[in-house]
Amino acid sequence: MPEHAAHSNSPRASRSDRTGPREPGTIQPEGPRRDGVDRLPEARELLRFSWQLYRVEDTPRVLVFSKIPRAVLQAVFYVLLGGLASGSAGLGTRASFVGVSAFVMCLSTVVGASGAPPLDRDERTLTPLLAGRIPPLRVFLAKCWPYAAEGWLISLFTIVVVGFLFTGPGTVAELLARSWMYAVMALTSTCAGAAVGVMAIMGRSELLLGNAMLYLVLVLSGAVPTGAADLEWAHWAGRLLPLTNGIEALRRSLSGQPFLWQLLAELGVGLAWLALTAVLARIWARRTRTHGHTESG
Repeated sequence: MPEHAAHSNSPRASRSDRTGPREPGTIQPEGPRRDGVDRLPEARELLRFSWQLYRVEDTPRVLVFSKIPRAVLQAVFYVLLGGLASGSAGLGTRASFVGVSAFVMCLSTVVGASGAPPLDRDERTLTPLLAGRIPPLRVFLAKCWPYAAEGWLISLFTIVVVGFLFTGPGTVAELLARSWMYAVMALTSTCAGAAVGVMAIMGRSELLLGNAMLYLVLVLSGAVPTGAADLEWAHWAGRLLPLTNGIEALRRSLSGQPFLWQLLAELGVGLAWLALTAVLARIWARRTRTHGHTESG
């Protein structure tokens, strides 16, 4: 048998004859993906890109001259309101400040994060996102994480500035020592914000949904003693929202009471909102691939 015939019958030669030489710039079929090798650099690059996008959308100037002053002024207003509503200037103001210092993060974690996923619709990049290799859910969550960090830092800044005005250095030091509890609440409320953002992609209502969630948390979480939490239905509805259990855990911790179950409940609520985000993202992606209309909502 001639030598060239033997080579042509080999599996490698027949594959080369079918596919031909690889030309520069052509897209070849991707081989099997190795988890733990490809996903880690991919996740790192996705988080880096999300951070760069956040810095473009929300510059340091916006943070310093708009978001932080707004959070501080809202905190002052709600602390005073809570003190008046409770009828006890000292204890009522302190209790309100503890709740409000956590609530102000929602300006970023709920309102800000809920506006992150719809950016793809506004920039007309939903179609490439659906056609891409990375699932849309990962992209949406990656775009939300900077707002979790922003909300956490805003809460800590509010503790220092507003705390010295209303409670004194003792309470400020106690709350700063529990900054990790604020980090937990920042994550859980961002999960809720992400779910609201995916809902908003299905329409054009991110401002309505984001602000509705914000005020539901304000009224039902017990951050400010408005009296709504005394209603039985409002009490149980508040348990389904972020911050409600976290604020209770924070207050119990400050008074020396056990708080582990409340903190675990806060984590459970965050995971539930994260699961809802995943379900909504899957429904949206399937519906959009079937019916189209990615850019119109």
